[in-house]
Amino acid sequence: MQPYFSFLAFRTVAKTTGDSSFNLNDTLKLAIDKSAINNDNQLTISIDSVLSDSRCPSDVVCVWEGNAEVRFLLNNDGKKLKFILNSHGGDNYPSDTTISGYYIKMVELHPYPVSTSKIANSEYVADLLIKKE
Repeated sequence: MQPYFSFLAFRTVAKTTGDSSFNLNDTLKLAIDKSAINNDNQLTISIDSVLSDSRCPSDVVCVWEGNAEVRFLLNNDGKKLKFILNSHGGDNYPSDTTISGYYIKMVELHPYPVSTSKIANSEYVADLLIKKE
């Protein structure tokens, strides 16, 4: 009975972490409080936090489209680096960066806001593209 209990405990921990693997050059979906791992390059990425989300709700007409600012944590072979990407893009709100020889772009941030509901932090998912430079 003891080996069964140990196996069950392991399965529960593995399920709650929600970590997933990814391949370079593929777009990956990264949920907040989860990590994506590329074992070939000893690379792990996670969303540290959504710092702000002022994107114009889809059911409203706005003068400016707004911006969502997301802080990520990159662990490259034991070296931890934090960086910020934006949904807007451009010089003042970069949606991509190059860190430690990797090009990283936030392609999209889900869900898109609507005026009738607030997005909970746990709902955010970022689509990321990561390439080796």
